[in-house]
Amino acid sequence: EDEAEDEANSSISEFEHVEINAAAPQAFSHFSYVATHRKCLVCDLQGVLDTSRSPAVFELTDPVIHYRSQTGRSMVFGRTDRGPKGINVFFRTHKCNQICYALGLTQHISRPLSERTARRL
Repeated sequence: EDEAEDEANSSISEFEHVEINAAAPQAFSHFSYVATHRKCLVCDLQGVLDTSRSPAVFELTDPVIHYRSQTGRSMVFGRTDRGPKGINVFFRTHKCNQICYALGLTQHISRPLSERTARRL
């Protein structure tokens, strides 16, 4: 009986880690946009939750940074920086998750620039 309970708890923990693995990079991207006052978005992150450390650490790699330049500069953060267009692409598909809500982030607060505005920048 104890073995079955341990196995059930292990399955729940694995499920929670999968949810966190999927939600954390999306929430971090959303947070990066709000924290930079709608100037930058860090996205396209891959990561691993390292539970061998205490506390557990989420290690994220391969970032893309989209930057909304006030002066019209493009590709400030390299060839993957798509500026306002990249920010809009992210938010077209982003769905706030439990981490976004826990951080107080909402689509309304961080609504991306309109396509018209993005084209003018």
